[in-house]
Amino acid sequence: MSEVVDVLNKVLESTSSLGYEYADLRYEYREGFSIEVRKGVVEASQVGIRRGVGIRVLADGAWGFASAESLELEELRNALERAFKLAKTSAKAREKRVELAEVKVYRDRVFSRVKENPVDVPIEEKVGLALEVDRRITSYGDVIKDVSVMYLDGSFRKVFVSSEGAEIVVEGVRTYLRVYATAGEAGKLSPAYEAIGGVKGFEIYRGEEPFQLAKTVAERAIGLLKASLPKGGLSTVVLDNKLLALIVHEAFGHCAEADLVISGDILTGKIGQKVASELVTIVDDPEPPNANGWTPYDDEGVRARKVFIVEKGILKEYMQSRETAAVLGMEPTGNARAQDYSFVPIVRMRNTYMMPGDWDPEEIIRETREGFYLKGAFGGQADANGDFMFSVQEAWRIESGEIKEPYRGVTVSGNAIEVLKSVDAVGKDFKIGFPGTCGKGQMAPVDGGGPHIRCKIIVGGRR
Repeated sequence: MSEVVDVLNKVLESTSSLGYEYADLRYEYREGFSIEVRKGVVEASQVGIRRGVGIRVLADGAWGFASAESLELEELRNALERAFKLAKTSAKAREKRVELAEVKVYRDRVFSRVKENPVDVPIEEKVGLALEVDRRITSYGDVIKDVSVMYLDGSFRKVFVSSEGAEIVVEGVRTYLRVYATAGEAGKLSPAYEAIGGVKGFEIYRGEEPFQLAKTVAERAIGLLKASLPKGGLSTVVLDNKLLALIVHEAFGHCAEADLVISGDILTGKIGQKVASELVTIVDDPEPPNANGWTPYDDEGVRARKVFIVEKGILKEYMQSRETAAVLGMEPTGNARAQDYSFVPIVRMRNTYMMPGDWDPEEIIRETREGFYLKGAFGGQADANGDFMFSVQEAWRIESGEIKEPYRGVTVSGNAIEVLKSVDAVGKDFKIGFPGTCGKGQMAPVDGGGPHIRCKIIVGGRR
């Protein structure tokens, strides 16, 4: 990596006479493997290596961007000159100059903490893992109509240098295992899925966890086949960690990304205002070190820090890039992330979660007279107004503090601020570790979590 740093710095040195205001070069090397198994058959597998350099240039108050898949000095110099010309051209059409908030300049090396790099594990062993997980699910018999097991891993190295003197190297690995199954009987279908992974090594697959995942998915899918549809309407609900994580990320978190705030969304201009119950504190965090959204430095070389988006119900701050921070007169937070070297960084979440409270999860259910206990999610949709609708994996009726019969085909909907304001119980069972990939024009690895909570939400079902 020191050789890469030297090459990138030479590019900056040899082009400084162009007269740009700022420039940065971001080198990435990625090596990965993926496989998908469906009912005992390997349907797809891929081994790939990808590397290149993304170059941003700020000139005359406008951005120019170019990328190259080479570390040859001359080719990189030419790419930077292309970015410079693009900046000069686009500046003519801009009404307002791009400004960058000041940041501390770092020279640092950071490495993720893993015990067993998946790149060093034989492919046959990874294929064997996926096939065995698949076999565990199909062993439940003909009631299992479909199975999909997806395994992915990859190592990455990132080098960032800038005309301000930054030199940052980040190296790490990610692994991911997704297990999906559909049970069917008497014309009814019932799907279920689970996933594990993050900035973790292959050691997380050495024990029984992958096979417990298979058991959970199969039994959930089968168990909900005989479940009925609930009566819809506004209800008191207890949300588990995973469903809460989805709502916090999709319905609320995106609205706190500063580029969307500047464009105009439900959180625009609401700093210092109440947007949730006083029991609610929401954080976007570059840590913990094994979470899927681990980001010690962002793709602008900013040292990432915790962002307390909401503190005791009050909106405190937004997630920022250097550019958005300058526009809003705030501080950068280390949230500028790019899909890879061929994309420009934009404001993205990392690991977004709700802080725990002081209730036992069982106590929350015991103290609920009637409502629903909702577990897991299948995704859904949300918009800039905070309105959302998500599908739920498991739903159980609560009556007089006890869990009763299950329901299937359940959705939840509402407005994120209204739902968060209705929170009246927050559990102490904090959990983070629901890895995913978030799309916002670009894909980015993220994570989330939180405790169990109680709130009011619209439950979809029969009328």
